[in-house]
Amino acid sequence: MQLLSRISQVYYSVNPMKSFSYAEEGLKLAEKVKWKKGIANLHNNLGLYISDTGNSALARKHFEQSYTLNKELDSKFNLINNLNNIGRSYWHESDYPKAIEYYFRALAIAQATKNNEQIALVGTNLTAIFTSQENYAKAEEYAKMTIKHGELSNAPNHLGKGLTQLGNIKMATNDSAAAKVYLGKALKVYEDIDNKPAIAVVMSSMASLEYPNHKQAIEIRLKVQEIMDEISPSTLNSMENIANLGISYYYLALESQGSEKVFLLNKSETSLLRAETWSRQSGDPDLTAKIALAQAHLKEEKGDYKAALNYYKTYNATNDSLFSQEKKNEIAGLEGKHNIALKDDEIAINKLMLSNQRQIQIGLIVGLFLAAVIGGLLYWQSRNRKKTNTTLMVLNNQLDEANKVKAKFFGILSHDLRGPVANLIHFLDIQKSSPDLLSAEQRNVHQQRIERSAEDLLNNMEAMLLWSKEQMQNFKPNIENVAVSDLFDYLRKFFGQTEQINIVFDHSPGLVVSTDENYLRVIMQNLTANAIKAINNIPNAVIEWKAKKEGNKTILSITDNGPGISDEQAKALFDDNIVANSKNGFGLHLIKDLAKAIRYKISVQSQWGQGTTFVLEQV
Repeated sequence: MQLLSRISQVYYSVNPMKSFSYAEEGLKLAEKVKWKKGIANLHNNLGLYISDTGNSALARKHFEQSYTLNKELDSKFNLINNLNNIGRSYWHESDYPKAIEYYFRALAIAQATKNNEQIALVGTNLTAIFTSQENYAKAEEYAKMTIKHGELSNAPNHLGKGLTQLGNIKMATNDSAAAKVYLGKALKVYEDIDNKPAIAVVMSSMASLEYPNHKQAIEIRLKVQEIMDEISPSTLNSMENIANLGISYYYLALESQGSEKVFLLNKSETSLLRAETWSRQSGDPDLTAKIALAQAHLKEEKGDYKAALNYYKTYNATNDSLFSQEKKNEIAGLEGKHNIALKDDEIAINKLMLSNQRQIQIGLIVGLFLAAVIGGLLYWQSRNRKKTNTTLMVLNNQLDEANKVKAKFFGILSHDLRGPVANLIHFLDIQKSSPDLLSAEQRNVHQQRIERSAEDLLNNMEAMLLWSKEQMQNFKPNIENVAVSDLFDYLRKFFGQTEQINIVFDHSPGLVVSTDENYLRVIMQNLTANAIKAINNIPNAVIEWKAKKEGNKTILSITDNGPGISDEQAKALFDDNIVANSKNGFGLHLIKDLAKAIRYKISVQSQWGQGTTFVLEQV
């Protein structure tokens, strides 16, 4: 449904006639699932599309259905659209008082909600109303309001419309230079967003500026009609352009002689008849009056005075209904009511403020001291509460972080202790199940290895458990200076039973690192175990630990000559969203968290087939 609605909206700006089928299909689906918001939006869209065909009454029914649903949903934004569109439907019927009534209702909501885009939207229609009534001062006021709020809301369509309207107002008041400037700006706005219907409308206005160069005006209007015929041949804008084209042909004919004049008069009549037929179907009085006056002039020029008289009568009757003083007074009254309502609200607020000020002055004299005391107490209480809340928040965050690190840390410990235990069990199992496979000398060697491994394992477990017990009360790093040689001796001893792998340690004598020794041991131990796994089955396997000084920092690195890893694998090693495989340890992202706790970062450097280097660097 949403997709169908969106497709119909996209077509509306490039080919309005294609919008109907998508909007109607979307409305059927929305009604089937009883989706109120979707039904309301699609009724509003259908009203817009139908309105452009000239059927204002049918369009209004869709707008009113949308308005009823949006009122139930209390959707202020959509209510503004509905009221604005209902006003437009009355405007197309030239019922200006009714149209402006709905516009001001829409404007009141837009101003109350401070919605700049909707204020600009309503402003375009108020400008059109006052322009059509030839009240150019008011029209210019609302056009400038439209431009201002169109810029504030970054709404190019409304900005372009306001600029176009201001250009037309300047043209109507004979300020051609200003008109060209504003219309040029409008054309640039629409070209930037590729709004072809709007581009055609601006070009049509530019054609009017070519007067008295009717030939140039005709060329522009023909280009406009090419655009209109491609995207929306039956819309009001299209028919207005055809009518203007007929008028331009008429004036060009007056400047011509002989067969050329006859040809141009016939071209004028063809265009005006086409526009007249459509205006009768749409019932648009503005266009009807305009065409009737043009036809009267054309028939008079062709010598058909009877037809000319009839067209003059049609023009006068229609024009009187459009520009009667009664309607002008009614429009002015409606605007006055809107302004009065705003002033009434302002006066009521001012009265309330004055009343409150008197009461406040009396109360202030009586209770100034009491207010000061209460204010001081409240301020003291507020400060204490803020301090307490801040302290509690910090403690909670620290506790939560400590619990997370603690859980991950002990997960790594259990993994690192489980490996040596498994090796011991494996050695003992071989000795028990297949004693004949080993010679007396081999059994003696294995026995010595088992004893050393068990002794080392016991020492490591006792050290880790003792440290863990100390940390349970306050699980956070204890930063101190640690000799790099002690760290490397620990690794050398821990991995002393590793066969067929040469572990090398490279560091300057006396080099120290500022860290928590236990954290860093676990990190380095796990990185070494991972490197052993990576090169376990390759010939001439070598692991090299290095420590070097760079400024005030000591940087540790471990390099293996294994197969290396790809960029994707390196990235995955540090991805917290990847679940660790229990057979392969808890993953580098766990070690990364421990490193972060002691202000270290881990990075990896690897090329496929050339080994891998992990770097521990203080931050």
